[in-house]
Amino acid sequence: MDTGPSSCPDLTIVLLGHTGVGKSASGNTILGRPGFVSKRSFKSVTTQISTQSGPVLGKQISVIDTPGIIGSTREIQTLCKDLLKFPGPRLFLVVIKADRFTDDHERALDAALRAIGDCELSNCYLLFTGGDDLDKTSLDEYVNEDPGSCLKKLVDKFEGRYHLFNNKNGTQEQVRELLEKSGHLRNSDLGRERRERRERRVVLLGLPGSGKSSSGSTILGSEWFESVAGFNAGTTETASKSARVEGFWVQVVDTPGFTGQVLAPRKLFEEIMKAVVEASPGPHAFLIVVRFDRISEADIKLFKMLPKLFTGEASKYMMVLFTHGDALRGRSMDGLIRSNQHVSALVSRCGGRFCVFDNTKKGNRVQVRDLLDKIDQMVEANGGEHYTSDVFKEAHGLGDQIAMRWRQIGEWFRRKLRNLDRRRDGYTPLNQPDTTELYKMD
Repeated sequence: MDTGPSSCPDLTIVLLGHTGVGKSASGNTILGRPGFVSKRSFKSVTTQISTQSGPVLGKQISVIDTPGIIGSTREIQTLCKDLLKFPGPRLFLVVIKADRFTDDHERALDAALRAIGDCELSNCYLLFTGGDDLDKTSLDEYVNEDPGSCLKKLVDKFEGRYHLFNNKNGTQEQVRELLEKSGHLRNSDLGRERRERRERRVVLLGLPGSGKSSSGSTILGSEWFESVAGFNAGTTETASKSARVEGFWVQVVDTPGFTGQVLAPRKLFEEIMKAVVEASPGPHAFLIVVRFDRISEADIKLFKMLPKLFTGEASKYMMVLFTHGDALRGRSMDGLIRSNQHVSALVSRCGGRFCVFDNTKKGNRVQVRDLLDKIDQMVEANGGEHYTSDVFKEAHGLGDQIAMRWRQIGEWFRRKLRNLDRRRDGYTPLNQPDTTELYKMD
């Protein structure tokens, strides 16, 4: 292991703690890649000190992973003493699991603090893992649940220097918060990183129940968008969330489902236009979300309506995102697309671009990387540009934008809407067949 000045990282992070608390997984979370071997096991997976380095949030960071400290105390004490001989910022992370604190864990923490030494305690943070197991309980609530517990006394020793990681499906935003909190990421660093970061702005379109909100959460790596199952499911207002994902700063804009049963048609169209404004200066991709295992008449009408809503070169920025990939069961998505003329026509209209998501596995980042790679290829094919409609170049307010867009869509849409707007808030009971009037074409 090289800890000498020739390495010259901007920051060295050392992970310490008991076996099985998530040290290696935390190192991978910090690096944003699988640099260390991390898996469930009855015995220690990490058997020796190892180092991985890489760019993190605009900094070159070196992460040192260590074996369980009980049984390796002398080796780890030597490591800590060697680190003190060289200049440069360092951060010691004493790792414990949020859902388990036994006598062995307490002894391991005491050994870690002795190895670090009192003079380095200010550079030491308590890192809780298992953030996915806390559910809706905050870390502060968990720590302060029992004021007389050994855990609370330990936290008090760190004088508030503690943080929580979700190594299962959390985003790199938790790494940013740790570095900011510990003083290793300043505003000037953030400004540089923002100038250098690659941005991707994505708008989700589709029917209620197609999996838009779940897909948005999968992309961002956490439950950012509320997804509700049921007959009345559906997002009713445009929502936008952002996070750092796979080296990109990704903004996802979720839109209401295309149906007159949840929103009045005019309100629905207003929300869709708002989504384009929300993704200002313009989206890099429109993802048409389709549940592949259940293509309905409403889906087919949606496929036909999209060219009316987005004229010009919008199709160059469109991609189909098929959901419920868990139902594929080894079948070929290409074959399924060819077997349905309407789906095949939609994919062809999108330049043959499609991706498949299994939203039951939000921790599967391979599917997210595949999507971002395809969006990257699409952006490159579009000359690095995002979608920009002339409608939005000259409009100063949302009302003007909507009015101009209405004129573009034409008489067919206005005539249908006049009929539907006579009803209460655009809603008609499910047993009336003309609720799909919005989708009918002349």
